[in-house]
Amino acid sequence: MQNLAPQVVSIADACLGGLHGRSALLIGPEELRRPFVQLLKQAGMQSIYEEESANQLDRLLPQVQLLISIPAAAPATPLISAAAIAQGCGSRQVPLIILDLARSPSVEEMVGLLPFVCLYTPADLQRILRNSCAKAS
Repeated sequence: MQNLAPQVVSIADACLGGLHGRSALLIGPEELRRPFVQLLKQAGMQSIYEEESANQLDRLLPQVQLLISIPAAAPATPLISAAAIAQGCGSRQVPLIILDLARSPSVEEMVGLLPFVCLYTPADLQRILRNSCAKAS
């Protein structure tokens, strides 16, 4: 996961048109969040919220433009529901980029249908990373 951190942060930077002055929420174990936090700080991220679970999602989502889900293990069912994201987004007017870094989806795919939300599933990210590696070769 640490080796992916620079590439994932680069994707987030491209999606948001820059990270400076923006806010992020990272959900997952501290040891998995650490490399992302360091890179996001270096990129000038204004606020970085860190949580072990999605319990505070509705309270924190209105304040962030980037959500990175990094569960420790592949979940049997998505840990973050479309209903939870919809509730946290409320009357959102700015985009929310969600990067799901799980082996299998940890964010319900219906989230991608919500207004102002752009979800990158594990399959999407694998495809992006594969294409960027192919271009670099």
